[in-house]
Amino acid sequence: QNYQALLEMCLKNKCLFMDDNFPAHISSIGTGALLKKLPRNLQWKRPHALHRSPVFYAANRKQLDLCQGLVENCWFLAALEALTFHQDILAAVVPQNQSFERKYAGIFHFRFWHFGEWVDVVVDDRLPVNEAGELVFVSSVYKNVFWGALLEKAYAKLYGSYEDLQIGQVSEALVDFTGGVNIRIKLAAAPPDLWDILTRATYSRSLMGCQTHLGATKVLKNGLVAGHAYTVTGIRKVTCQYGPENLVRLRNPWGKIEWKGDWSDSSYKWELLSPKEKILLRKKKEDGEFW
Repeated sequence: QNYQALLEMCLKNKCLFMDDNFPAHISSIGTGALLKKLPRNLQWKRPHALHRSPVFYAANRKQLDLCQGLVENCWFLAALEALTFHQDILAAVVPQNQSFERKYAGIFHFRFWHFGEWVDVVVDDRLPVNEAGELVFVSSVYKNVFWGALLEKAYAKLYGSYEDLQIGQVSEALVDFTGGVNIRIKLAAAPPDLWDILTRATYSRSLMGCQTHLGATKVLKNGLVAGHAYTVTGIRKVTCQYGPENLVRLRNPWGKIEWKGDWSDSSYKWELLSPKEKILLRKKKEDGEFW
């Protein structure tokens, strides 16, 4: 589907785009277990029907501020979070010259790396909502921002349905967003130069994420969520009273539920640092981010 041609046709005919290739229908959601989670009286609505002044993308937001919906796709959100640290890479996936005002025709497009080439995926902006008019899948903390919901819809279209986003790897999504090559390291068998690898990756602007193993309990005693994905948002070598320590900062895409062990927000370990370094690195906030 050619985005530019479809946009111009809709503007000329003064109509809003309706995508027959990925219709506002239950078939686009899937055929399996996800259907059981759906609210009664599911409806598809355009952002203008959900908010009086919808915004496509708010560039001044520091964090991603997206909320996971009924689809268990934390891996997709963790990869998306990594993207937001690199505006140039994000702009390749989410073309920024799209809006709900200028040249609006109910059509949006996104780019993904798929089987060795960049694919432009077109969607209409009809999104599944419950009776209260709340988005069923990915939504923004700021209720008038819709790029996340529309990007997820385009990604679901690429893979077949929303159901097809239920299970995945952060590394897969990072490849889809960058066209890069992924390296996966099992921590149980990590190479001795893991810190050097992380340092080189950080300096070369590589995107990083990590995942926990599935477990019987959802949230472990140490605060980590089992079978969950996190974004690596920074690394830092610090000097304690007893010597150097290598720290990695992670963020839970849910924006809450944090690690409770050493170097967590309330850990005694922070007292071992110089006051300057402590002020610089420690953030005592329940925002999902932790060292």
